[in-house]
Amino acid sequence: MTTYSIKAIKYCEQTVPGPQMFFMSRWEEWVDVDFLFFILRRDDGKVALIDTGIRDVAEIQPLVEGGVGHRGRFRMDMKTQSVPLLLQKEGIDPAEVEYIFISHLHYDHCSNAKLFPNAKFVVSRTGWHLTLDPPSPALTPDILFPRDILAYFAGEARDRLILVDDEAPEIIPGIGAFYVGGHTMCCQAFTVQTKKGLAVFPSDTIFYYENLKKNHPIGLAVDIKQCYQAMDRVRKIADIVVPPHDPVLLQRFPNGIVVGD
Repeated sequence: MTTYSIKAIKYCEQTVPGPQMFFMSRWEEWVDVDFLFFILRRDDGKVALIDTGIRDVAEIQPLVEGGVGHRGRFRMDMKTQSVPLLLQKEGIDPAEVEYIFISHLHYDHCSNAKLFPNAKFVVSRTGWHLTLDPPSPALTPDILFPRDILAYFAGEARDRLILVDDEAPEIIPGIGAFYVGGHTMCCQAFTVQTKKGLAVFPSDTIFYYENLKKNHPIGLAVDIKQCYQAMDRVRKIADIVVPPHDPVLLQRFPNGIVVGD
């Protein structure tokens, strides 16, 4: 069986109003958020990523501050925390990354796609079509859904775009996906085989371990029912849960090593 090591890389942080992370709750609180992408290394040394991180924090900052004010601005130093620099520190050449598994099409998860000239990009088929032709334009606001990256996937990188079905048990050996929706119409979860069991990356449909533990859905969601469904499924199948924004993750897994080599 093909297995992978998993390393979480933090590149940004934020503090947000509690109701964003916990539906209709925590009204008086502000809570901390980490921004992570994930390096998957296969037994044979091949490298894949889950999500790409933020390309340029200055591009997204006005939208963030407009939504939650100065207190909620992204804290990211482009001189020390840029994704290219963090990859270099991990000994990874972006040109050698084989696959990028895109959990959803928000700026902080896909905006660095052009950094990887040879990678295949794995996107939910349902999510792709709903993003390009949404029921309402309000559901896919620019710049939160970076238009240049959507155009890149549809144009220059089209032969490297892999659209996967709602149930995709094996996209490549050891890695599968299933559609979750919830947070956005394009969210998909990934399953990754490791030597410690099945790791599940639930996309932003589950922000925190606490969401899962208390069965309390996120507040930033287009479909709360889908959030409940995702949490139920993840609890049933996951040996390891890897939420993309929980500061607790790096406390549980020192140095970001979720599963080592």
